[in-house]
Amino acid sequence: MTPQNLQKELHLTHAQMIRFFRIRQDRPQMRSMKRMADALPEVHRRMLDTAFAESLRLLIDPSRGIVDGMVEREQLEQLHHRFDRMIDADTGFSALAALDREAAKLQRGDLSLAALEGAGLGTLGIGSPEAAVMTALMLRSIFETAIAYGVNISHPWERELMLMLLAAVFARGEDASAQQRQLAAVLRRLGEGEPPGIDREHRIQLAARRMSESMSLQKFIQGIPVFGISGMFFNTAAVVRLNTLSRYVYKERYLSAKLRAAKRHIAE
Repeated sequence: MTPQNLQKELHLTHAQMIRFFRIRQDRPQMRSMKRMADALPEVHRRMLDTAFAESLRLLIDPSRGIVDGMVEREQLEQLHHRFDRMIDADTGFSALAALDREAAKLQRGDLSLAALEGAGLGTLGIGSPEAAVMTALMLRSIFETAIAYGVNISHPWERELMLMLLAAVFARGEDASAQQRQLAAVLRRLGEGEPPGIDREHRIQLAARRMSESMSLQKFIQGIPVFGISGMFFNTAAVVRLNTLSRYVYKERYLSAKLRAAKRHIAE
């Protein structure tokens, strides 16, 4: 792609991400749903918050390699390199669009797994314990999207960004606005070659709280065998939002890196 087309696509991707957050800002939790969630037993909310925090702490730990083992990393890296060469040889947008379609295809596979998992465990009446499986599927989706767009997930700050994505995708109203500013600042620093500081425990707690606040009522209902099938719909909606945001974030990072490389080449 030419530097001009890279710049155009970068602006478009950034605008799409801003729109994603504006929609979240304009969608505060419905009062009826909030009243129902507030009426839930405190022990249920604490249990779910703890379940998400412990799941994130375990799954994001690179020394354990749990989510890493769920991802076909070498295959995805080869896929990225193939599309990257096509994009370099293409002066237009068709090769980049093909990469976007491939990333969306990967995400659809994760979406199907999340729906099946929500329906299956929900029907059995499993609520909070299901948080670990749901968290693993969501992290796997982020990992796959990152690799598809050429991000080296071995860097420790990449896991910080993944936790930020989870916190951001479940934020609403003013929280969504704050998450947008924080995410934009981190992406700007990464674009300038300065990785964000690592504050993993804080980010784990924030992401877990956001996930718990957003999904407490859903998981409580999902724990009731008669209504457990609703887990399929709850999971699908959550993963669709996550897939959308992660695609914008990692595409922006890919385009920023390509644009920096192109500018360096011209300067030389």
